Amino acid sequence: MRLLRTDTLELREFIGRVPPYVILSHRWGTDEVSFQDLSGGDKSVAKRKEGYAKIAGCCARALEDGYEWAWVDTCCIDKTSSAELSEAINSMYRWYQEAHICYAYMSDVTVSAPSPANTTTNTTEPRSLSPPGPPSGNLPRSSSPLNPPRSPSPRLPIGVASTSPNTANGKPAYRSIPSILREYEKLPRTFEHSKWFTRGWTLQELIAPPMVEFYAHDWREIGTKFSLRKAINRITGIDMRVLEGADPSTCHVAERLSWAANRETTRTEDAAYCLLGIFKVHMPLIYGEGQRAFFRLQEEIMKTTEDYTMLAWGLSKYLSSTHIWSSGVQRNRVDPRRPLAAEPRDFELHSRSMWTYSRLVKDGHSVPVVRTSSARRVDDDTPPLMTSRGLRVSLRIRNCPRQSADVHAYINCKTSKPGSADSTGSGRQLFPVCLILRRHQNRDANTSIYTGSNDPNAAFLLLDRDDDLAQFEWKTIYLATIDAAADDSGGLHNHRITSLDKNLYMLDKPRSGPTKAWKITSCFSHALGAGPGHTHFESPRKFTLATLFHPFDLPPFTARVFAFEPPTTSTQAGGAAFAIVVGSGWCDVVGLAEPAFREAYGVLVRAGKWDEEKAVRFLCAVAKTPRITGHEEAVDRVVRRVGGLEVAVGLKKIRSRDFGCESAIRIVWAVERCAEQ
Repeated sequence: MRLLRTDTLELREFIGRVPPYVILSHRWGTDEVSFQDLSGGDKSVAKRKEGYAKIAGCCARALEDGYEWAWVDTCCIDKTSSAELSEAINSMYRWYQEAHICYAYMSDVTVSAPSPANTTTNTTEPRSLSPPGPPSGNLPRSSSPLNPPRSPSPRLPIGVASTSPNTANGKPAYRSIPSILREYEKLPRTFEHSKWFTRGWTLQELIAPPMVEFYAHDWREIGTKFSLRKAINRITGIDMRVLEGADPSTCHVAERLSWAANRETTRTEDAAYCLLGIFKVHMPLIYGEGQRAFFRLQEEIMKTTEDYTMLAWGLSKYLSSTHIWSSGVQRNRVDPRRPLAAEPRDFELHSRSMWTYSRLVKDGHSVPVVRTSSARRVDDDTPPLMTSRGLRVSLRIRNCPRQSADVHAYINCKTSKPGSADSTGSGRQLFPVCLILRRHQNRDANTSIYTGSNDPNAAFLLLDRDDDLAQFEWKTIYLATIDAAADDSGGLHNHRITSLDKNLYMLDKPRSGPTKAWKITSCFSHALGAGPGHTHFESPRKFTLATLFHPFDLPPFTARVFAFEPPTTSTQAGGAAFAIVVGSGWCDVVGLAEPAFREAYGVLVRAGKWDEEKAVRFLCAVAKTPRITGHEEAVDRVVRRVGGLEVAVGLKKIRSRDFGCESAIRIVWAVERCAEQ
């Protein structure tokens, strides 16, 4: 572990025993100080960066509290080393947990000056974790670059006198916090709406440390995790027991995942990686795998805990009668419900006042008991396991009395209904939660392979009473993934397209020659749910050369558009701008400068800058094409003439372990000057 000395801003690496340290939790900006900026002797480059003031404030605060060492993620990790980055992310929860104090710096929160009444009031709060010994020295501050020369007289942490009875081995067991804000009603609105609460990484940074202190943009103290626990509970939905120091495993898996539902990460994979510590799992980092990282996270969770609440993703929206799939899409065009969630947002709450995942209660009788031969036999009692057939689970199931092809599977948890008394009430009524499953289409009546319901209004079933579970029998079944559920005749797409749905796509880099000087930009449409009616569009933007050719995920009902603009000085290009449109298993070429296209959509992109309104109009038109909706056979190779150019594009499937998936698809393209007629 690499730490930052608070008085000289020098980095030092510790192996084994680590001295007492404080840690910083913050939201990353655009100009942060890196490891390279502080590893050299000259810190002039670091001081010119916007993030330096944040590090300086953290170290000054640490010096005030009597700590010699601090850890800041921006500069204490060498992010150019993939091995070090992977080790740091897998260890980060423990580092925050072992820190003596975590400073949560909120750059977008402002507080007014404290009133005299507030400045004279001292509320003593227990420190959750008292370091075993004295802090690493009452530091001499005369040589600190963050503070002017002062008297070398030692000082103790705030609010504790040297003769205080609440000290042990020279370290205070209690710390007086002169917070200017004590009650939720007095908090500024900027605290509740701070972006710090919307970031994925700050979730573990809030939960792991025993002591968290919140600071505004000018380092005025707002309060602590303990003093503001009621406000934080309202903002984040995190269980009060966890905010008071209980282990996150006090709550079941679905509830913990719901805490991350409305949080965002810059990289798709980080939505899974930022939750490793909360679930006490470790796994290798594979940037470029996209949403597959979250599936891997759930598989790792299943290896450590037998918790079936993770199968209840989407239950909140189902109970509130607003479903993520419904938008007038035909029933046979809707994806069957997959067994595992694709992202934390699948556990999003519709209304916290109506229903939360804390109302979901695990059934204590979730493990089947093998009885005598005369009783109903249990096929298997092994824990959940992901196999080539799908998710293998042992559940209690029964045939649906109305639909012969459907079955009800009890997922070993119960819930109170929306609007009923709070789940903490002792007299609450709980209803068993069942998934509605459907036998695989190409299997016989005795098959053990099932898919989720493709009817958005029939994903779950709440039984009226516990006695109904007597009609269920234990059975080991396989919950098939979407790919396993689709077939040639009645599937979502034709077989060839389905085989391409779960791959990563990569645009080939320009080769040497005239095409290397072309300006390439891109915009992307994202699908919400399972049909064209759910599409919304990311703001078109120019991708940098570093990210333009990165692998990307391309689910069904989405498209990505690459615009190619010839260099203005090139005569070989012929002045014909074109676009390559790539969907799930298909591609096409569009002439951006052709009169018919300009008349319909105008100029989409000029000098690498997109006209957002026109680009969205074009993507809306793409979303309605037969190739997107599945009513037309996809084409994976196209050659078109655009102006004086002949543009060829094709999709080439390659096997690659580097991208964390079974295979990847290269977008191969070539541009040649047409022969003179």
